[in-house]
Amino acid sequence: MAPGGDGGSVGRGGSGSGCADGTAGTGGGGGGSTYNPCPTDGTPCKLLPFGDSITRGAKSSDDGGYRSPLYKLILAAKKKATFTGSQAHGPAQVSGQPFPRSHEGHAGWTIDPGYNMISSSYSGISKLVPSPALDADPNIILLMIGTNDLFARDTANMAPRLEALLDKIAQNAPKALIVLSQLTPLGHDDPNLTAYNAKIPGIVQARAAEGQHIIGVDMSKLPTTELADGTHPNDQGYAYMANIWYAAIKDLLPAAP
Repeated sequence: MAPGGDGGSVGRGGSGSGCADGTAGTGGGGGGSTYNPCPTDGTPCKLLPFGDSITRGAKSSDDGGYRSPLYKLILAAKKKATFTGSQAHGPAQVSGQPFPRSHEGHAGWTIDPGYNMISSSYSGISKLVPSPALDADPNIILLMIGTNDLFARDTANMAPRLEALLDKIAQNAPKALIVLSQLTPLGHDDPNLTAYNAKIPGIVQARAAEGQHIIGVDMSKLPTTELADGTHPNDQGYAYMANIWYAAIKDLLPAAP
């Protein structure tokens, strides 16, 4: 993809969460979870959009990707949340309110630095943990990563690299809830993408059973007609993604005064 609350014990987390079906908003995740990482002191819940150029918002007309329609949903529901991260892109305002432009989306990046064969100028997001990704102590981490690994070496071990990243996040942000997404589709069939996506629900379920704060969502059913270039969503595709993220976290977000 080139440019274009209180936790509990660590290990792999504290008290567990379920697995959500992002399309329908069902399963054990989102509001169905008994764990809520968001603050209760009146401050916004801090969301970290974490991933590659789709998280960054490539090919969206307002440079906000899924983040701007997600924020629009949050505002419409009178919830209180903000975005964190070391990067900043997107519109100045959403629904007449200042838009928190922060995120941790890096165009062309893979899961780990050592497997990026697209360009020597790209790296892997695991090196951003703990800093700068977790510097703002996010409450909820919206994680979707792996599309660029489909074009990198060693596609067979994408899932183990993802698990190592999840371990690193859990060790450094034990109170955060990770919302892990299956990848959006490409404009062509890719058996490595299919195989990787098929492993993610099991990874989520196993880690939740072990006590990690994690739920899953499914972006894999995004219509390919809502891709701008065969890889990145268009505005309609990003709105589709925003609805899935929102369904998973809406009941966790504190109400605005």
